[in-house]
Amino acid sequence: MFQEKPDNQFQDIGGIEGLLAAYQQGIREFSQANLENANLSQADLSGINLCQANLRGANLTETNLSQANLSRADLQGAILNQTNLRDANLSGSDLRQAVLKQVDLYRANLSWTNLINQDLSDANLERVDLQGANLSAANLSKANLKEAKLDAANLSAAILTNAVLNDAYMARVQLVQANLRQADLVNANLTLANLEQSTLERANLARAKLRKANLKQANLKQAYLRHCNLQQANLTSTNLQKADLADTKLDEACLTQADLRGAEIDPAKQANLAGAILGEPELAIKHYLHLELQGKLNISFAFSPDSEMLAYTDWDTKVTLVNIHTGEQIIKIDTQVEPIVSVVFSADGKTLHQSFYLNELKLWNPSTGELIHHLKNHSANMTALAFNGNAEVVGMVGTGEPFEVFDLGHETRTFRGYSSGILTQAHSPDGRFTAKGGADLEGRIELLDRRTGQIIRVFTGHKAAVQSLAFSPDSKLLASTSEDDEKMWQVETGKEIYHHKNLIYAAMYYYSPSIAFIQTDSSEIPVLMSSYLYSRFEHNNATPSEKEGIEFDWNSSVDGWSSIGRFALSADRKVLVRADDEQPIQLWNLQTNEELGTINLNSKDLYAISLSPTGNLLAVKSERGQEFTLWDVETKTAIKTFAGHSTGTRNVVFSPDGQMLASIGWDGTIKLWNLQTCDEIQTLRSYSCVDALTFHPFEPILTSGSRDGIIKLWDLNTMEEIHSFRGHNQDVTGLKFSPDGKWLASSGDEKLVRLWEFKPGLTQRHHI
Repeated sequence: MFQEKPDNQFQDIGGIEGLLAAYQQGIREFSQANLENANLSQADLSGINLCQANLRGANLTETNLSQANLSRADLQGAILNQTNLRDANLSGSDLRQAVLKQVDLYRANLSWTNLINQDLSDANLERVDLQGANLSAANLSKANLKEAKLDAANLSAAILTNAVLNDAYMARVQLVQANLRQADLVNANLTLANLEQSTLERANLARAKLRKANLKQANLKQAYLRHCNLQQANLTSTNLQKADLADTKLDEACLTQADLRGAEIDPAKQANLAGAILGEPELAIKHYLHLELQGKLNISFAFSPDSEMLAYTDWDTKVTLVNIHTGEQIIKIDTQVEPIVSVVFSADGKTLHQSFYLNELKLWNPSTGELIHHLKNHSANMTALAFNGNAEVVGMVGTGEPFEVFDLGHETRTFRGYSSGILTQAHSPDGRFTAKGGADLEGRIELLDRRTGQIIRVFTGHKAAVQSLAFSPDSKLLASTSEDDEKMWQVETGKEIYHHKNLIYAAMYYYSPSIAFIQTDSSEIPVLMSSYLYSRFEHNNATPSEKEGIEFDWNSSVDGWSSIGRFALSADRKVLVRADDEQPIQLWNLQTNEELGTINLNSKDLYAISLSPTGNLLAVKSERGQEFTLWDVETKTAIKTFAGHSTGTRNVVFSPDGQMLASIGWDGTIKLWNLQTCDEIQTLRSYSCVDALTFHPFEPILTSGSRDGIIKLWDLNTMEEIHSFRGHNQDVTGLKFSPDGKWLASSGDEKLVRLWEFKPGLTQRHHI
């Protein structure tokens, strides 16, 4: 604790000139020095010992005092703007009325310092030792106190709004009447802390330790307390409305008159709710589950333009349409996905590489299920595998249909359109054989003598048409692939020596087609579009075998990469953009079925794409890095790169009026951007990672869905959360409003699509 020191006990060192001259000569010992009102701005005094020094009113702006000893120094009224105090010792010092703007106190020791009423907003106090420090009524809003040591510190009436206190040690801290609204206290240790009458509204206390803490009359409304330890805590008359207490330890906690209306309390452990206030709070908005549809994995769904129908996909490539009001099935459409597969040997014959590729874009009549149009003229299709001269695998790319691809002397394949079948043939490297397969052979493979053209033998066993063939480098083995499976044959005997079920349909199980309703010039009724874009590459390795006559066994362990196609549709339903990791972005005019060209990003890790309402702007996020880029669709040029989120940007969504862009990060934050100025408007915070985001079609409302199953509604005028509820027990994977704004559809990892109704309706909020 700081004690006043008589002026005559301070050491006279000859003022500033004497100090700097001695310091230049290597002297570091200046304890009890008298430097009152001294101007030491921008001086380099790292490692100096100013223990018990008089620095009242001193100007230490931009001074380097890293590793300095300022313990029990008198710094009342000192100016420490942008001062470097890293690893400095300020224990017991008096910093009353000192100015500490943008000061770097990383790992500094401030234990037992006097910081009453101090303004430390936005300060970097990460890992700082503030044990026993007096910070009563101090302003620490938005301060970084991550891993700080605050045990026994006095923070009564302190302002800690939006402060970061993750992993901070705060045992026995005094936080009476402190304001910790929206503060981050993840994994903080608050054992025996006094938080009586404090404000912790919407604070994140996940995994925090609050054993025996005093939270009497505290405000924890909408606080996130998952996996928190509140054993023996005093929660008398505490406001816990809509707080998330899932998996929280509450045994022996006092909850007398605690307001738990709307709180997530059911999964809490050992909670004694006798005397607590339960039920639902009075809410301005109430949600109701109107409809629940059972699906499989990764459901895609879409509303019809008149908000009368909901279409959703299943893993077996079926699209089901239901009446929104009754839930009755209207029709089920089979999208009939037809993959292209390929197989090829490595140069040493010990590795078998295989791939498959799905590139479907079809337009359907939603009333009859009739296929209206199949857009086949994709600008780029990975259709086969080949090796270059360095024995490296490369993807062969073809343009338009029909076309031919040559696998460097191994395989010739002619494509006549998806519905016409595929003809494939391969020539053995020794020049003796030709193998042929095709739709008309019904899964059979013919082996021909290349000199005579006569059929030598027929390989049978495939259930579907063979789409790819490849001979091993020594011509002894023949590999074949259909959309259903892959096989290996001994050429001389015709014996099947390896069989493996293809992972095509396993992939389709996880990645169902994307669907959307569109409006074309040639049709008076809405048109349903299904889009499937997926590619996969994998390989099987040969292992030595002791079996007679077989040099290698082909094991079924696979490895490789896969890329999932992504698509986005403009709000006016006129422009479609599709992309995957390995191709340029494709742009389509859905009214004329014409391709609008491509955008080459020179990136192989595309993560998210989004189109503006009129389709004139495209936002693109790559998997690596934090930024996302805005492109002009007409000129195919990049306009602006946004900084994004510090933990990485996950997705971007345009507002219906095209004036705003919302982005989500891995840290649970949502950022709103002004598209006119490209400036950040606001950051909204969620406790869990946000996976889904959608704007209301004409009200200033943004809706988010996160991995804890919570759906939140945000008012874009006030930038405040106006409603939240548990929509799913697991991750919310998709969110969409109906075009009339009356319904919200959500999908989750538990394989459900749910349709929500709000009362009063969100379009009537101005009457609330």
